[in-house]
Amino acid sequence: MSVHRQGATAVARLREYAGRLAGRYGPSTGRRGLLTLAALVVLTAPARAHGGPGISSGNVDTPTWLFLMTGGGVIAVSFLLTSFVTDRELISDYHERRVPVPNGEAVRRWGGRIGGALGLLGLVAVLVVGVAGPPQAGRNFAVLFVWVVWWAGFTASTYLVGNGWPALDPFGRLAALLPDRSGVDVPDWVGRWPAVAGLLLLVWLEVVTEVASDPRQLTAVVAVYAVATVAGGALLGHETWRRQFDPVAGVFDLYGRVAPIQRTDDGLELVIPGAALTEVEAGRTTRESEVGFVIALLWVTTFDGFVATPTWQAIAAPIVRLGLPGELAYFAAMLVGYALFFGVFWGASKRVRTSGPTYRAAPHVAAAFAPALVPIAAGYHFGHYLPYLLQQLPAAAVTAAAPLSPPITPPVLGLPGWITWVGPISVLAGHLLAVWVSHSRAFDLFTGKLQPIRSQYPYVFVMVLYTITGLWLLAQPTIDAPFI
Repeated sequence: MSVHRQGATAVARLREYAGRLAGRYGPSTGRRGLLTLAALVVLTAPARAHGGPGISSGNVDTPTWLFLMTGGGVIAVSFLLTSFVTDRELISDYHERRVPVPNGEAVRRWGGRIGGALGLLGLVAVLVVGVAGPPQAGRNFAVLFVWVVWWAGFTASTYLVGNGWPALDPFGRLAALLPDRSGVDVPDWVGRWPAVAGLLLLVWLEVVTEVASDPRQLTAVVAVYAVATVAGGALLGHETWRRQFDPVAGVFDLYGRVAPIQRTDDGLELVIPGAALTEVEAGRTTRESEVGFVIALLWVTTFDGFVATPTWQAIAAPIVRLGLPGELAYFAAMLVGYALFFGVFWGASKRVRTSGPTYRAAPHVAAAFAPALVPIAAGYHFGHYLPYLLQQLPAAAVTAAAPLSPPITPPVLGLPGWITWVGPISVLAGHLLAVWVSHSRAFDLFTGKLQPIRSQYPYVFVMVLYTITGLWLLAQPTIDAPFI
């Protein structure tokens, strides 16, 4: 349900060391030490994850305000460094260079066949073992397969290698068995808002129910999702459902655009990581809803962490005492927080018109820059899920060998201490890539040298704000989600 303890240990060590630098060697040396460590400290913004173990914050000597300001300063410094790159030919070469993968068409064809079979087999295994297997989450292959193999492992592969979900997707393959009647005409204004609602709903269910630890509840959610995909594809059209209504396909599509391997009509091609994020797909749905889905992906990681803090408990306690069910309080927090995140980003997009300045409307600007936030989410996911994946992978393998009669205590891998540094480094990489994608997008959208740089001012402020919010969450002690 939350990020891993190893990340908290690394952060505590970093902050304690930063405090010693400032106190022992004086303010000047302390500042230099903090700047050196900032690139690691900022990475610890929480991305509480579905099905992961808990995290507990320790007491540290460094003042919280200094910790937050140092983290936010890393984003500003990253922007300052990228602003020196103004060669349009160099920037254009970043996202336009393509190298075809040898035999890419054959790889896609055979990958689709093999992946489709594996996807259907995995879906059947989850539905059967989730009901007939042991009730303990740590022994049930369905739980381990969904949260360890699929959500932790496969999701990481989508942004590290390439998006294989179109080949693997068992829900889409079941929907393809029915004729595409497209009997319902979806209004243009709907856009991707149904997918936004679906993503928020799935994360809300993960928080307020036992879907991450109860095999029976997990099976029910998977079955409902399969039925909805089949029915929706038949009524609305397979492509309309996938693009506008399916939150899982939307998440993998965004993550896949970070990866170095991209699908084409002729096969596969190699690109520089993140280059596909600079390609704005205008006209497929409304720009507002495209931005909304990116913000939803970023917000759900923050929400999962916020509701496990004493601050949330203090806010929700009087509301629950008035008689509002805890589940509804969580639902209200989900909607309010999402509206806040969306509003901040949209307000920054409006400010670009004056900081740029530019004649382009806010929806066009927002849709161009929103994908730059995706590497941040990918970095959080990898950093916080890699230890969980490595720890639980042996248990998943053992239970897969005997899913209906697994051992009483499946093996769990012990990890070396250096694994705690993977999280900070991966999130740092995500932040740096996000700043560079935003910089590249600005030079593609605006003319001259000064206008593209000035257009990024509002977004730098927003990224600093998002970072400080995440670091503040990390500084809070973590508790079990209250009132549910």
